[in-house]
Amino acid sequence: MFLSVSARILLNNESLNMVESIGNFVRHRRAPIVVLDKGKETIKYVPAISGESIAHAYQEILARLALGQKLNVCDNCRNGYFIKHSDDKIFEEWASKAKDGGELEKEVIAHCVVEDIGGFLYAGKTPVKRTSRFSVGYMIPCLDAVGSSAIEGQFHVRYAEKKEQQSIFINEVGSAIYSFGFNIDLGNIGVSSLNASKVIGEDELGKRRELAVKALSQLLSNLDFGGKRSRFNPNGEVLSAVVVISKPYIITASPPNYRSYICDTLLKVSKAVKVMNSGNTMTKEEVRMVYYDSGKEELCKIGEREEGVKEVVKASNLPELFEKVINVLSGQPNE
Repeated sequence: MFLSVSARILLNNESLNMVESIGNFVRHRRAPIVVLDKGKETIKYVPAISGESIAHAYQEILARLALGQKLNVCDNCRNGYFIKHSDDKIFEEWASKAKDGGELEKEVIAHCVVEDIGGFLYAGKTPVKRTSRFSVGYMIPCLDAVGSSAIEGQFHVRYAEKKEQQSIFINEVGSAIYSFGFNIDLGNIGVSSLNASKVIGEDELGKRRELAVKALSQLLSNLDFGGKRSRFNPNGEVLSAVVVISKPYIITASPPNYRSYICDTLLKVSKAVKVMNSGNTMTKEEVRMVYYDSGKEELCKIGEREEGVKEVVKASNLPELFEKVINVLSGQPNE
């Protein structure tokens, strides 16, 4: 089972991803993007939030929720240090006992939910690479809203009792309607990379898959990522989102670059199912879609359900969106 999420997120006055200080000037991350304007390509530099920043926050939430549910988390991930099992010097006793790479991966999967879902790379005597079960990219302004994005430096003074100890500093903030994309391979959580065997029992597999979705729900519902929140906590909200749940193949949601993305996703999913189920295939693709629209943008309206899509469900708010996704995963009906 594969889960794919796209969302449009409004963030005003954010400093979630700063990259460097030049004297007293702290810069916001920028990224070059290609924008099509009347058939011509233009390069624009826009505010951006790195995928690493989002991935770090997601794994922090995973660790926190896992501990609350008494699921295994290794010591480093428990403390938010995602160096993972990269070197013999940081191995626990149980990891040191592994005889080869295959056994090490299984031990790490069993002992740490975060590394099961987020992957790890051990580069020692018998290298082991467990690819992350989730993928996330840079957040950049939606292409239809690039002209409404901006970065501006804000003037501040750091106060001190003595005049000569006071200092001026300028912190850049960005504002934009950002695109968000996140994919997670739920079907391969708790599964060995080497021989595709299940490492943990069915009961815990179900708990870990649900945990992965709940962590994503918290990440988006609380916009719980990025830094400099103590004094630059952004004004933000998720304007809309769509989730595609597919099995056994991978079908992703369309990127939210334009306001038609939810309709585009439904059409894409329908056509993809038709292709995958054509011919003499033994396994039939099954896809469900859940979406949320705050009504604050004029999005393309979803019409009748497209052929091949088993279920299309609308949620009235973001937590409900993920509640309905969890219902799909657990086989519960969505009303």
